[in-house]
Amino acid sequence: MEQKSSSNHIDKNVILILLGTIIVAATTVVIKIFNSDPCEIVDFGVEANQYRVGEIIRFKDFSDNVTERQWSFGDSTELRYTENPFHTYANPGTYKVELVVNGKCTLEQEIVINKKVSIIDSTKIAQFKIPNTIKVGDLLQAKDLTLKATSWEWRFGETSEVNSTFQNPTYSYLTEGLKTVTLIVNGDPRYSSQKKITVLPKTGKTTKMSKREERRTLRQEKRDRESIIKYDPTINNAPPASVKQEPKEVKPEIKQISRTAFAKKVIKVSKKEATANDFKPYLCDNLQVTTMAKGKKTTFLEFCEDIKGKKIKIKSLELFKNEKNKCIEYISIDYSKSIF
Repeated sequence: MEQKSSSNHIDKNVILILLGTIIVAATTVVIKIFNSDPCEIVDFGVEANQYRVGEIIRFKDFSDNVTERQWSFGDSTELRYTENPFHTYANPGTYKVELVVNGKCTLEQEIVINKKVSIIDSTKIAQFKIPNTIKVGDLLQAKDLTLKATSWEWRFGETSEVNSTFQNPTYSYLTEGLKTVTLIVNGDPRYSSQKKITVLPKTGKTTKMSKREERRTLRQEKRDRESIIKYDPTINNAPPASVKQEPKEVKPEIKQISRTAFAKKVIKVSKKEATANDFKPYLCDNLQVTTMAKGKKTTFLEFCEDIKGKKIKIKSLELFKNEKNKCIEYISIDYSKSIF
């Protein structure tokens, strides 16, 4: 009888322990449920017009029961902690935006940022006037027609360098062919403009004959030779009629000039007693020689045009000559306007 009573007592203790464990576990679960915030409440929206680089984009947090939040915009910029932050992207691409609510609930969205569209103001595009054709060595006068332009960069198509920064420059071509004249105004390449100009050879220069004209000329020369052979017994001592005497290339005459004499000629230009062409023998016929006038880069031809009719006083003059041909290839001059 005693053994049966002891067995019943042990069974009751086990039951009590099990019941206590269940109660404690249930209580813990209930407490956690009441003290936790479900992550399903995390939500945010994005407001933008075109989703482009530089555009202001607004992010709105629609989450409930938020005590703290953290925004990450996916472009390595600083984190934000406000409810509805604004953000701009510097580069196009796909970005992952992340919102962390209450330090544990996370929501991610991908947004695509497109390239920035440049809006060109047509009234700011460079406008200028030049002739359709010009001959080598002739003076080209370019005229700017751009509204509200304050600076100019002219390229006349013979080099890649800026040839002039004057509003209405002059230029003389050294070579023939189709050239592209480019004007950039106000330092903004977006508003540049281009025009074509055909540079013709100098007057009197031999033009190339067509094949048909060459054949016709050869036949005529052959007939002339046969006629000469028939009636001229001294033809064996004469040079063949078909042999053309190629004209020898005439190199420009190079003269030397001192700085003092050069300065005097420049003064004459300012008084309209001389022109830029008078300097050709010293410049190897190149009037586009780079000239630094009062600290401003230009060409010698434009410099002469600029001082024409103005009385000036030369403060300093430097002539830089080529060591081989002794031609002046760079000029530096500083001057002031003379009262008398």
